[in-house]
Amino acid sequence: MEKQGRRREKCAGLVPRALGMAAAVEPGVAAGGASGRSLSKADFLEKVRRSNEACQRGDFAAAVRLYSDALLADPQNCILYSNRSGAYLRLGQHQPALDDAVRPVCSTPGGPR
Repeated sequence: MEKQGRRREKCAGLVPRALGMAAAVEPGVAAGGASGRSLSKADFLEKVRRSNEACQRGDFAAAVRLYSDALLADPQNCILYSNRSGAYLRLGQHQPALDDAVRPVCSTPGGPR
């Protein structure tokens, strides 16, 4: 029980907002539009949910893969970049973590930080 509590603590800053943000995404955006991969809104939300669960379990490699899949469908979702950055960091992959943390797409004035 102690170990699971620590895992949740590790991801506490990563998980909660991504699903809420994804739920607010318009179906056309979640479907990927012209440049993204075609995913239904339900499939997109399922990817986000599974990536959050993987992070909570401490399976950061799976979390990175799933966040990446979700980002193909919604490349403007700064919360997913932030969560993937945290997962990369937990894997010790510092450069990809930094790249996601300073994503130009997320530095728009008035956008999430």
